[in-house]
Amino acid sequence: MSNRDYYKILGVKKDAKSSEIKKNYRERAKVFHPDANKGSKKSENQFKVLSEAYTILSDAKKRKEYDRNRSHKRSTRSGASKDWGSPSGSKQWGYGFGDQESQGRSNQESSFRQTAAEDSQPHDPNAPTRGFDLQFMVNVDFVTVALGGTIPYNYEKYVCCENCGSTGESEEKTCTDCEGKRQVVREVNLKVKIPPGVADQYVIRLQHEGGEGINSGPPGDLFLKVCTKPHPIFKRKNSDVYVEIPISSELAEKGGPLNIGTLDSVKTIEVEECTLTGEELRIPGQGAAILWGKKRGDLIIKFAILDSQNS
Repeated sequence: MSNRDYYKILGVKKDAKSSEIKKNYRERAKVFHPDANKGSKKSENQFKVLSEAYTILSDAKKRKEYDRNRSHKRSTRSGASKDWGSPSGSKQWGYGFGDQESQGRSNQESSFRQTAAEDSQPHDPNAPTRGFDLQFMVNVDFVTVALGGTIPYNYEKYVCCENCGSTGESEEKTCTDCEGKRQVVREVNLKVKIPPGVADQYVIRLQHEGGEGINSGPPGDLFLKVCTKPHPIFKRKNSDVYVEIPISSELAEKGGPLNIGTLDSVKTIEVEECTLTGEELRIPGQGAAILWGKKRGDLIIKFAILDSQNS
């Protein structure tokens, strides 16, 4: 685990909420994104440190492990990056896109030099440069995650400026579209395939869907972390799905057929006589898909008997 102080790098306190961590990451990502700094190797190193910090602190498990290791190393840890702080005069930014703010840039770049390696080699502006990878979180409904499907996804990324041919100049003047940056931000619409049965927080890699490269450099990749939306009645554990079904006291006593909704259909089950509250019924093959396979887990029904006055 790195000795860097990720909290100071992102300009947040140790007890910061995930929303604050995300906000500060987005602000800094915009300032240090290499695509916004003409492919500078220095900016690339700075952005890597920033992304490293966000990757650890945005994941609850990794953050807990980092905090534990950090407490043990407190006496020997370096004080580098101590000047990281919240940018002044900055706006709400998103994942490294939009116009540059010189004030926010100067404040953050001055403190970043304490944590990122200095650029020892001059950068050739005409060298092919790979586009940067992009990372986002996407909310996906429970059923789509469990059974697989396709979702629409919209995001923004840097693409080559068509007005100047990605040269930064038009008619021997600074290009008015990209302001000399050789790239502009454009919205992209994709159809993203969600594999059947993926776990929550599963990361999908979409090759070549990241930022476009410069000087014929290859594009980066797009990484989407799947965040499962809670379902009002279904719960999932591995490939099995659980649901609580209320039944009348009469049906519980005498038994009989009952129609229930599953993830993708309606099934008729048989309630046994003298069913008690808390008893379970397992329906094979009606749960979530087993990752990358055609088989499915089971649907486990837990009965809840209503009071006679409510049934």
